[in-house]
Amino acid sequence: MIVTVILFVFGTIIGSFLNVVGLRWNAKNFGGRSRCPSCGKTLRWYELAPVLSFVFLRARCARCKNRISWQYPAIEILTGLIFATVPYIYLPVFCLYIIILIYDFRHKIIPDSLVYSSVILALVFGSRDVIAGLILFSFFAAIWLLSSGRAIGFGDAKLGLSIGLLLGTAAGFSAIILAFWLGAASGILYMIFSPKNITMKSEMPFAPFLVLGAWLALIFNLDLLHVSLF
Repeated sequence: MIVTVILFVFGTIIGSFLNVVGLRWNAKNFGGRSRCPSCGKTLRWYELAPVLSFVFLRARCARCKNRISWQYPAIEILTGLIFATVPYIYLPVFCLYIIILIYDFRHKIIPDSLVYSSVILALVFGSRDVIAGLILFSFFAAIWLLSSGRAIGFGDAKLGLSIGLLLGTAAGFSAIILAFWLGAASGILYMIFSPKNITMKSEMPFAPFLVLGAWLALIFNLDLLHVSLF
């Protein structure tokens, strides 16, 4: 139990760093100290404590009082949970998945530099199930091609390749099934409760659901394809 708590806390610290990388990727100001995105105030050490600073500051900047995005504690908590539940060998890949999740959520695109790096890391640290990776890639690539890129991005196909290589057939296919379930449920809830004019044709990033699906399929050792077929 103590080890799990330590891993979770360490994961939240790493998650704070991954937040910065994901937000600054391809930006001119990649380096430098963290600042409030609203007023530009340089943040002090106690304003950077993972999760805790968000709570103590009541989700507002200490200077300008503008709201702090929920993304910061959400990514920190998610990374902490991943560190506490995922075998150590998979952590380098999942750290890269977190960066992909953040970037896709913000920009609705996955940079080639990130997704190709995830493919390489999946080959090094994962199951190396090339067949599973190619099948998942082909599945997403077919959807991308048939929909002319409207239903799904080609970056998601490359991420599917990485997930297949990392998790293998059973967990890899389960991750994809979970991703579609989570995506559909989130889309419906978003259409119902969002104040914005959201429709079935609205664009939604899919990488976050693929990453969540991969994490859940791995930690629960899921084989949803076998269950659905038999």
